[in-house]
Amino acid sequence: MEIDRGDRIVPAPSAEKGRLWIGAAVAIAGALTVAFAAFPDLRDFLRREAYSAASAVGAPTPADEYAPVYARLEVEPLRAGFVAKPKISTALAKLLREPCDKRAVAALAEALILEGEERVGARIYRGFSAACPNTATEKGRAGELFLRIGDTEAAIAIADVLISEQPIFPDFHYLRARALFAAKRYDAAIAEYKTTIELFHDRARVHERLFVELANAYVAVGKPCEAAFSVFSWIALDPGRRSTPGARKRVEEYGALGCRNLPAFDDQPKRL
Repeated sequence: MEIDRGDRIVPAPSAEKGRLWIGAAVAIAGALTVAFAAFPDLRDFLRREAYSAASAVGAPTPADEYAPVYARLEVEPLRAGFVAKPKISTALAKLLREPCDKRAVAALAEALILEGEERVGARIYRGFSAACPNTATEKGRAGELFLRIGDTEAAIAIADVLISEQPIFPDFHYLRARALFAAKRYDAAIAEYKTTIELFHDRARVHERLFVELANAYVAVGKPCEAAFSVFSWIALDPGRRSTPGARKRVEEYGALGCRNLPAFDDQPKRL
């Protein structure tokens, strides 16, 4: 017998009852483990709650179980406030289980882009494409994002890899042409724009913007006649539909920059 704080006589705890408590605790822990394993959504919800609580009070981030994902994607750990968002945490949890899940990485990167983290999104796509097979789409998206934020060297490097993998795919040359132009490497951009156009089997389907961007590159190196002829060539591919007042005016505007021998619109186009 023992004396409690109220000087009452109470029976001493039995060893059998202690074993029952330990057994119950083990059973509960086991049940929770099974529940987490059987219901990943519950596990992901509890993760989000932990990150959200840490973010709300400014406490240190909980032990980061997404570290393998960050390491694989070659990015720094995300802030707790981001991880607390369902779209981001769900994508991270999926990548933890399925490292090369294309839909999960797209969901993660695009969610971060919507949060204003375009560079992080670009790096996630780039890291994913370096770690997983068949990722031309993810490489291309990374290149476009790097170009959009002004990181021309990163965009050029990605375009180089894409071209080495699929040298006759015009979209990859077009990415490289725009990145070179943005980097003010105009002569190289001109060559890449011309390659892009040449790789189309049906040049009549090439969008006007390629010829206009090529023309702008010619203007940048002081060749207004070549600029005018570039747009004229686009018109000549389908003059019945393209020889509009607006298109003709564009040719004249380039010519006005210093070209004295503008072509007549019934002439054959000069080769690019």
